[in-house]
Amino acid sequence: MSTKDLDIDQKELFKNANRRIRQKKRLVYHLVFFIAGALVLMFLNLVLQYQNEFRPFGLPWYVSATLIWSFFLIAHAINVFFVEKLMGRAWEEKYMNKLVELQLKKLKKLQAKVDKKYPLEETNAGDAEIPKKAIETPKKNDKN
Repeated sequence: MSTKDLDIDQKELFKNANRRIRQKKRLVYHLVFFIAGALVLMFLNLVLQYQNEFRPFGLPWYVSATLIWSFFLIAHAINVFFVEKLMGRAWEEKYMNKLVELQLKKLKKLQAKVDKKYPLEETNAGDAEIPKKAIETPKKNDKN
């Protein structure tokens, strides 16, 4: 393995690590805003008596809002810690390579069919020549 290959691999590792750090950092920010937001909502409802009579699901509104927000926080955490590990960068690259390989196989089969149906003839100069049949366009039949 050359130094250049090592540098490319190291850059990719650093890039992936940096992306994961940003994901976890955003999750921590989300958690901090969640806690601060829940405290503000609780203060509004309990101390300032804002919309005290509004009780969705039979609970004070700040509890309902906090529960809904906590659902999104949990979904964010699941995405960062579980989904990313299962379907992260390595999974993307593996799946991409598989799809490219399948596409190349299809292209080879199609090229073989084209080569069989329209074989190229060699000229004196060694250049390939396209048969007239392959480049002719069908004529329209006018029914007037």
